[in-house]
Amino acid sequence: MKVLYSTQSVVEFDGHHYYSNPVQATYKRYLTLGEDITVLSYMKHVEKPQSDHVDEGAVKFVFVKKVNTLKGMLKRESKADDAKIEKLVRESDVCVCHIPCGHSYKVIKYAKKYNKPYMTVVCGCPWDALWNYDWRGKILAPMSFFNLRSIQKAAPYSIYVTNEFLQKRYPNIGKSVGCSNVNISTGVAGVLEQRLESLRKRQAEGRILRIGTAAALNVPYKGQEYVIRALSRLRKEGVNFEYHLIGLGSDERLRGIAASEGITDLVHFHGPLPHNEVLAFMDDLDIYVQPSKQEGLPRATIEAMSRGCLCLGSRVAGIPELLEPQYLFTKGSVSEIAEILRNVTQESLLNQAKRNFNKAKEYDRDVLNERRRLFIEDFKESYR
Repeated sequence: MKVLYSTQSVVEFDGHHYYSNPVQATYKRYLTLGEDITVLSYMKHVEKPQSDHVDEGAVKFVFVKKVNTLKGMLKRESKADDAKIEKLVRESDVCVCHIPCGHSYKVIKYAKKYNKPYMTVVCGCPWDALWNYDWRGKILAPMSFFNLRSIQKAAPYSIYVTNEFLQKRYPNIGKSVGCSNVNISTGVAGVLEQRLESLRKRQAEGRILRIGTAAALNVPYKGQEYVIRALSRLRKEGVNFEYHLIGLGSDERLRGIAASEGITDLVHFHGPLPHNEVLAFMDDLDIYVQPSKQEGLPRATIEAMSRGCLCLGSRVAGIPELLEPQYLFTKGSVSEIAEILRNVTQESLLNQAKRNFNKAKEYDRDVLNERRRLFIEDFKESYR
């Protein structure tokens, strides 16, 4: 069986090999549908890859052009890419479409035309992503919102990365399941015990509390600037935290904000880290914050929870499904972030370590993989 897997992920290519954290982590989920998998995505030429290497020979890649201009997004069509996608669908037996994504929408259009079975995976909210981007996004947001609602309503099979939020905003009348894309194991012995011991040791040593965020550095709606401004406000009160950031993209804008706030000594940029180093980064934090203005269900937050971090997050998308109310704040609210941090105590660090570690067990890879496997098997049975 030939599987067409369409994703919004950007694949890095160094002239010899392909690299992508999302593709490497997800393509194996669809092997049950067929071992001949073609990935339809975007491609970026790089000299030094910053993502995981995709298994050689495991998948074939076909790339389309990523449109970044307002005119191109409104037009939403490339005759060359459109013909390429139609041919791919016609030659495939089944399609898996991660959405929101322009070329995934075209895959769905042609899957219907050629009566090919298809399944959607709803990974995020285009309204939140676009509305919180810039003025161009605000023009595109309503159209994108209703487009996804229309497409998703008719989807016969759907996986949502949230348990409630995306299902309510983009409902469908077919079969669906809530299943995060997170890929963690909560069965590693000693994680919670080591976290509790580290917290006690750090307090005894008088180490300044370390906050962290894992998100693209050059995307304003990820919200790191609000944490920086909150830390500046707290410093003026005599309360200091370190802020450590990892992620792809230029850090120039955020460095400028830290400089203007006078706290460059507190804000540390580490660039992108391979996934196998992210958990070590989380282990060295005391607090994790997800200040995004839009999300699906943030994997990094769940990863931080699985390492026993006290976690803060904006009150958007699936984040309230993860955290207790007192650790949620209005998106973009510097004052609320500062207030939560101001009230962090050793007792709350210890209590939240236990609470979050146990909550993360609901998102253990074995639990999610089995839920997803059963759903994909059901999808497969529907067209046999």
